[in-house]
Amino acid sequence: MLGSMMDALRGKTALAQRWKCDAGDYVAAVSISKDGRLVIAGAGNGSMLGIDLETGHECFRHLAHEGGVFGVSLSPDGAQFATCGQEPNAKLWSVNGELLRELPGGGAQWVEHVCWAPSGGRIATAAGRKVRVWNSSDELPLEIEPLPSTVSDLAWRADGTALAATCYGGVHIWPFVSGAKARHLEWKGSLISLAWSPDAKVIACGSQDSSVHFWRLASGNDSQMSGYLSKPKALAWDSESKLLATAGDLHVTVWDFRGKGPEGTRPIHLEAHKKICTRLAFSPRKGVLASGSQDTSVLLWEPRRGTQPTRYTHLEDEVTALAWHPEHRGLLGGDARGNLCFWDVN
Repeated sequence: MLGSMMDALRGKTALAQRWKCDAGDYVAAVSISKDGRLVIAGAGNGSMLGIDLETGHECFRHLAHEGGVFGVSLSPDGAQFATCGQEPNAKLWSVNGELLRELPGGGAQWVEHVCWAPSGGRIATAAGRKVRVWNSSDELPLEIEPLPSTVSDLAWRADGTALAATCYGGVHIWPFVSGAKARHLEWKGSLISLAWSPDAKVIACGSQDSSVHFWRLASGNDSQMSGYLSKPKALAWDSESKLLATAGDLHVTVWDFRGKGPEGTRPIHLEAHKKICTRLAFSPRKGVLASGSQDTSVLLWEPRRGTQPTRYTHLEDEVTALAWHPEHRGLLGGDARGNLCFWDVN
């Protein structure tokens, strides 16, 4: 398999590394500000780092959650960020790393998910079966009725007018517009990942049974794509909501939602990694897909143009985080050894 990957990369250009730093432990989560100036990273040892994206200069480093960080999320205006981890409370911080207040999860041992609304002003947290939505300036949250099982993922609609959560039994959607009603997209199984298309028309989920399930929200119609070797934890939409990249195998499977959609069609298979693909991220500005693997490789693809990687680089351990510069000026990656790297992408 190593030979096949090297064959695929022969003649390709390696990404130029701008900077590298040590997060101190497993890189659990990263978030980049919309202006492309700041990176917030959370590590397995509980620390959080603020890093200047341009230079790699470490602005601050604090212990955020003693048992380890699970998630980080920057506000759309870049003035605040939220973290969660192995503590009963999520936390709200200033962009300078000053703790502003704590956001109690509601009784569960850990707050496992935190997600800032794209329109700003609201922060969603999930702890066990409880989902809470906070206003950034208010002390009391909106608490949603507990779900039937533990929340596995959270995602806001692109305009911030609705929040979706997955658990055993399907997807739950709560609107934040007057007169709209909550929805439950039923699925007899456990969903483990969630990706809401940028145009808000489709919700896709990875399932415990090694399949990808998706719903068209206008009609409520659902479909399933199966045949993955493992659970599809990594999902990524392109900026036009036309391509859905999924990972639950050595290769990346890309489904085309143009026209009548992927039903009855053959997906695009991107093959070069020699171990399971762990992370996916489409560039917000161009149709370039980044994929990271257990084999330490990070590959760039242009699925509309071909099935061979166009650029490549490597970390030192399993790739645990990928995030693009908002203007496609570079790619950030983290690994299980604690390395954070930023590569220029021309």
